[in-house]
This record gives sequence, structure tokens and C-alpha cells, in this order.
Amino acid sequence: MKSTILIAHEYGAPDVLEYTQQTLQPLALGNARIQVKAAGINPIDARRMTGEFKHAALPQTFGTEYAGIIVEVDETQPTWKVGDEVLGSGGAFTHASVIDVPLANLVKKPQNIDWAVAGSLAGAAQTAMTIFDEMGDIQSLLVHGGSGGVGSIVVQLAVEKGIDIVATASSANQAYIEKLGATAVVYGDGLIERLKQIHPTQFDASIDLSGTEEATQAALVMVKSDGFMGTIAGKKVSSTQIRPVWVKRNLANLQHVVTGVSEGRFHWQVSREYPFEQAQSAYSDILSGHTKGKSVLIFD
Repeated sequence: MKSTILIAHEYGAPDVLEYTQQTLQPLALGNARIQVKAAGINPIDARRMTGEFKHAALPQTFGTEYAGIIVEVDETQPTWKVGDEVLGSGGAFTHASVIDVPLANLVKKPQNIDWAVAGSLAGAAQTAMTIFDEMGDIQSLLVHGGSGGVGSIVVQLAVEKGIDIVATASSANQAYIEKLGATAVVYGDGLIERLKQIHPTQFDASIDLSGTEEATQAALVMVKSDGFMGTIAGKKVSSTQIRPVWVKRNLANLQHVVTGVSEGRFHWQVSREYPFEQAQSAYSDILSGHTKGKSVLIFD
């Protein structure tokens, strides 16, 4: 079976992205072969493309989450069968028409979730759940960059847990943050003073989803001395008090969010859908920032 794969032979702007067709190797034990219907695009994909974050040697492929239909499966296992609609994360890449992924990473796609939503859930959901696993028991939380894919689910998980939450976002996304259940604050000059006015007491924890120096400085002032200060941005920060948080794949965590979306307890925003053939435009828009929800590649 052949797959059309998004690839880059050098670092640079979105015009380095191209498509190549490859014949897939025989399916390995413990894997499923997925016809991809949708695949989320995350900022890390675009940052790897530019070379800001060098995760793998060139040429490089992209994508960590997907939704699709099983077209071949390891026959030694009884759980999954050809034709099953699934979602998940992991495998070598997901921005491709057909991919091989570990069976251990699969979750059944609920019928009432469309492909675009399903294909964009796994990475952000498991990242958000990992953040709460790392923070432990907290009563208040400051989120820097609350309107993106990870941020929006972090906000809703905090609301579910009864945590007092304040989230920063652009002026255009303030209403969206409020709709999700957090107190919204515009980032930019004067952020710390605005935070003090809205939340006079210090927070138990903060999480930086944007990777800015402003977020670092606000955390150092606004979080208790023994509180948790983390970042998922993957960028060098100016203080050793800010801890990097790396996603840990956990099917129970993923299933919690998938079930919440399916049952309507969590809102999931797909702001932009792009045909796979327009991946360059999709990556360009990701680099522009100010994201609300997720961007998704859609496959025929």
C-alpha cells in the first residue's frame, strides 16, 4: 500500500514542505494501518519545520495526532478490526494519507464526533491532562495562552475540577475564554498589574502555553513561592523555576477528554480546516499565532 506523506528536506518557511509517495513496509506486529481522515496541526510541527525546534534529522515528517479508519490490523489481537473508526496519537508521523500506528495508542471514535474534531483531540487532550498530573492538587491556576487547543481544554478541565482559573489571550479571544469558564485577561504591556487587579492573591500554579518572557515574569510574581510554574512551549526560559512539561501518553486521560467532548461536557473548537493539499497555507497560518482552538488537515 502507498501513502502520500508531507516531508521537508530542509528547514525554512512553509515552502520547504512537499509531498512524496512511499510504499509502506509490511505491517508490524502490534500495529494498525490507518487511512487518515483528519490530522491536527500543532505549533510544534511548524516550529520543527522552521528549525527552531530540531526534533529529528532531515528529511523530517510531521504530525502526532490523527483520526481515521483501520484498513489493516495485526491479526494476533482481538480488539480491533478492519473498518473501525479510531483516533489517537503516536507513530512516526500523521500528516500523511496512510499511517502505521501502535494499537496501544488507539481510542474508538465516537459516532457523534466529526472527523475534524476527532483528528485534533489526542495531542492537546493528553498534553492538558499531563499538565494536571504534574501540578497535583491545586485550587487556583494561571494559564498563559488559554485560547489554543491545549489552553482551551486546560481551562475546561480546571473548571471541571472546581479550580479558580484565570487565562490570558489576545483581545479578540477574550469572549471565547469567558465562554469556556475562565476569567480572561489580555496579555501585553501591563499584564502583571491587570492580573493583580483581577486576582489579588497569588496562584497555586501557572502553566505557560505561549513561550513568552512576559509569561515567565508574570508567573514569578503571581505564583506562590512553593507553587508550580510550568511550560509546554519547548523554549528556553530565563528562570530555572519554570519547569518544562512534556506530554505523557495515557489512554485513560485521552478517553476522559474524548468522552467529555462526545457527551457535550467539553467544548472543542476547530477554527480552521485545510485540505491536505494546502498544508503550506496551514503551516503558515500556525506560525502567525493568535490561535483559537485547533487547525486540522482534512483528507479525501
